[in-house]
Amino acid sequence: MARVPDGGRRRRALRALTAPLRRASTLLVGVYLVLGGVVAGAYGVLVVGFVQMFADPSLVRPAVVVLAVIAAAVVLTPPFLDAVRTLEILAVRTFLGLDLPVPDGGGSPSSAATRWRAAAWYGLHLTLGAVGTVALLFAVPLAIQLLLVAVGADRTPVLPVVPDVGGIGGSGLSVLAAVLLLAALPYGAWAARVVLRQAAWPLLGPDQSERIAELEAAARRVAERGRLARELHDSVGHALTITTLQAAAAARSLGSDPEVARRSLAAIEETGRAAMADLDHVLGLLRDPDAAVPAARGDAAPRAATMRAPTAPVRTLAHVPQIVEDARAAGADVVLHDGLGLDRPLDPVVPGATSREAYRVVQEALTNALRHAPGERVTVRLGRDGAGLEVDVTNTLPGGERSGTAGGRAGRGLTGMGERVRLVGGELEAGPADGPVGERWVVRARFAAGTGGSGA
Repeated sequence: MARVPDGGRRRRALRALTAPLRRASTLLVGVYLVLGGVVAGAYGVLVVGFVQMFADPSLVRPAVVVLAVIAAAVVLTPPFLDAVRTLEILAVRTFLGLDLPVPDGGGSPSSAATRWRAAAWYGLHLTLGAVGTVALLFAVPLAIQLLLVAVGADRTPVLPVVPDVGGIGGSGLSVLAAVLLLAALPYGAWAARVVLRQAAWPLLGPDQSERIAELEAAARRVAERGRLARELHDSVGHALTITTLQAAAAARSLGSDPEVARRSLAAIEETGRAAMADLDHVLGLLRDPDAAVPAARGDAAPRAATMRAPTAPVRTLAHVPQIVEDARAAGADVVLHDGLGLDRPLDPVVPGATSREAYRVVQEALTNALRHAPGERVTVRLGRDGAGLEVDVTNTLPGGERSGTAGGRAGRGLTGMGERVRLVGGELEAGPADGPVGERWVVRARFAAGTGGSGA
């Protein structure tokens, strides 16, 4: 190991020794201490006032006692308030440079232990602030008096509390004493900063319940981001698939049937606009986390997360005929068997969240079928499974293909479909199966009755 030159060690030691004199953090903690000293001074004035009242025989003693009890209740309440704890945490983040978590103002009240810890910090802040403020009020006038002695000026004390320093001989010694006295202030503030930083986490840091709440909030944020990723994958993926098919159809018919080509290009334009609206919706939610509302929690099956989406329409099972028509317009062979009566309102028979997730399952399964089995017939069935809902999307496999992944379908799309279905308490089955006309790929989702909530 290379040896550090003695000169380098000395420079580092000198920088560490003079750090309190150079760093802005010293000034910040000094301001923080003065703030505590001002509040402590108010408490001190109140105590002195009541001591004088008790010593005054002309005052009615019971009235003074009642007044003292009321005043004590008033002045001792703030240290236990959540708002004061939050202000202290914000002050610590600003003046002490500690990244303490700020409590959520909409959360539950703090526990008794947390309030007592915050009160202990409040007392520590005021105690160190009182000491620092008194030291400042004493040291500065005394240093000024020493400098006056050094220049031979009037030796009358600057303040009544400052002792007479006329007996100190020599102007050089007076200047040295004044410099040392003023230098002691930043070093004292630095020492107080060390003490406060050491005590901040134990006294102002989150307790176990707050840590649990923070972890739950982080989990909700992760789940919401996963949901947004699924939204983006499904909507944009479907739009790109339809656009590709429409572009191919337009290219084939451009010379022979310009009208068909124009319809395909118009469909591409419409699909692109819808995809841009979905993309704008998801990106808006990512930029503004408050726009995503977490799932309502209950004792029954898991509830679906609901999101405020002012920039894009909410798509439900009622929109399934539209995506089927879009696929047909792109030249796909898609058959829809509607066993629900989509021409009628589905709520409250099918809850809103279930309807939204079922639509996304149909959209993703149809997209996968068009992408991995082009030209093959796709059948979409919507119906009842007892009191619940069943969604079935089936397509024949091209060339007798039989694979556990069906050309790569076991990727993010299938995983996202499973997450969506489980989110509202349903079940998903996907994979190859034998049928009357050959091998097929089947995606079947079952949703139990009464799950998923009804919020839009």
